[in-house]
Amino acid sequence: MTLTFGTLVATKIPAKADAPAPRNRLTILEIRLLRDLIDGHNFAVQMAQVCVEKASRNELRSLCEQVIEAQQQEIQTMRSWLSNWYGINYQPTANNFGRNVVKQLESLNGSEFEIEFMKTLTSHHWGAIEFAGEIIDRAYHNEFIELASNVVIQQAGEITQLRSMLSKNYGIQYNGATPAGSSSMEPEPSLLAPGTSR
Repeated sequence: MTLTFGTLVATKIPAKADAPAPRNRLTILEIRLLRDLIDGHNFAVQMAQVCVEKASRNELRSLCEQVIEAQQQEIQTMRSWLSNWYGINYQPTANNFGRNVVKQLESLNGSEFEIEFMKTLTSHHWGAIEFAGEIIDRAYHNEFIELASNVVIQQAGEITQLRSMLSKNYGIQYNGATPAGSSSMEPEPSLLAPGTSR
């Protein structure tokens, strides 16, 4: 399967904004998008930290370290935007779904852990790519749109790596959640795990 995401990297480029979005529904929307992507990234970081401890394959451990480094940096960037643009000091939060997934991964070992982790992170990344498409379409600040475009590129590459490792090491062909725009199958429940209580 060839991964193509050109349609997600939209051409909509608003004027560079050093100030908050206009104080209306767009402000509320952008704050929600930032918080939800922070929480989704935090969930991926927590899973990847378990992977660094448990993975037996160097290739997988290296990918998990890459996930932690990239997503922690993006979390800090988005938290600074919430502070600078909206005066909000936001700490990442986890919902019950995310906590249960991490707990389940912590209970597994060996090949059972690696297979479950790679499937879970693949589906989570699909959710993040779909969510990034919403950000590209709807966010106000150009900086945030650019970050979302980078999320698409970075996580698409990681999906390819994860699927390759599942196939090569375990003979498993796994697609994960349905990519945006596909009607070939029902998507799995969102594994982006934003703060759904908001």
